[in-house]
Amino acid sequence: ASDEKAVFALRDPVSRFLSGYYSRFRKGAQRYFREWTERERQSFEWFPTPQALADALAEPSGELRERAEFAMSAIRHLKRRMTLWTGKPAYVRKNIEKVLYVARQETLDEDWERLKELLDLPRDQMLPHDAVRAHRTTYDGELELSEKGVDALRLWYADDYELLEIGEEVRQGRVRPPRSGLKRLASL
Repeated sequence: ASDEKAVFALRDPVSRFLSGYYSRFRKGAQRYFREWTERERQSFEWFPTPQALADALAEPSGELRERAEFAMSAIRHLKRRMTLWTGKPAYVRKNIEKVLYVARQETLDEDWERLKELLDLPRDQMLPHDAVRAHRTTYDGELELSEKGVDALRLWYADDYELLEIGEEVRQGRVRPPRSGLKRLASL
């Protein structure tokens, strides 16, 4: 229906990469448990740290780069880009008038309060704060990536970074019209 609106939450892809890597490395524990696939087992054998995987993805070519691409498509939480749920950036832009709100995982508590107002949800409706129920964890591993690793991830998740830009435009109330709309305006 034309009056339907979308709400979605985004997360910085590098942060999401680290979280997804460690979540699958732990096999989803402590809230969930899902054994590695054979492809995940191979990926973690080749890349025992997120730093090793990100740096291999930065290689221009060769066996290490091929293994990194394999791992990025094999590790469950890394292969799914945010565009899987939202559609590609061009699709989101084309349908931007249907986006009611864009939350950020980094500001989810504040965004949840705003969403309760927008959706007229009960004030006492709360997000889970228990670490297990919220699937929150602390990391014993490395959280810093090399500059080349971050650059490689930014390229790998380029569409997700474009989604973040669109999300920020929505959050700040400065949404641009679709590119096709710009062409029509220019021809008038």
